[in-house]
Amino acid sequence: EIITAREDTTFQARIGPSGNERGYMGITGRAAWGIAWYINGILIPELVVERNRTYTFIIEGGTDSNDLANYHPFYITDSIGGGRLQNNEEEREAEIMYAGFDENDQATGVGRLCELRETAASEISRQGCNDLQTYISTLETTASCNSGEPGTLVWTPDENTPDIVYYQCATHLNLGWKIRVLDEGESIDGGTLPLAAFLMTVIFMAIVAVLFAT
Repeated sequence: EIITAREDTTFQARIGPSGNERGYMGITGRAAWGIAWYINGILIPELVVERNRTYTFIIEGGTDSNDLANYHPFYITDSIGGGRLQNNEEEREAEIMYAGFDENDQATGVGRLCELRETAASEISRQGCNDLQTYISTLETTASCNSGEPGTLVWTPDENTPDIVYYQCATHLNLGWKIRVLDEGESIDGGTLPLAAFLMTVIFMAIVAVLFAT
């Protein structure tokens, strides 16, 4: 699925199962680790955002760095797979982060763990490779949350942000997916919005009128 946010927007980021073959693997074509990010309750949606807008992520991926299986710092990166904290020094130097790490290379996108979990029906659905939405509908309706508070990550993409970046987990590979970054007035398919086209037409006609008037 795609979530389009052309205005300042708040997202909720929680952990849940990566689903059957139509889940993480089917969406991304990449291996799944067994869990993945759910944004606003949706399994790894593609986010479409706009430069110079501010996006707030309410993060519930765990805070205990001694329990790596349940510690999922959220960050935004140019790496399609993520997993910065397990990378070697050379790989870290090559990666560009846009949010979620401070100047000392410490993860900041952390908050209590809230996890969507499978039910008995989920396991049957996953093993039967039912369609993704059928599988998602079988998950527990309320996330299981540890004590503590959610974390917050605030990000404002700008002219230095590439057209494609990724939201990922810093401790594990392949938990998140794609963020498409657009300019103001740019449509999702790469064209311009009708208003922008209209304004350009008006300007062009005004220039022509001035030229003929002289």
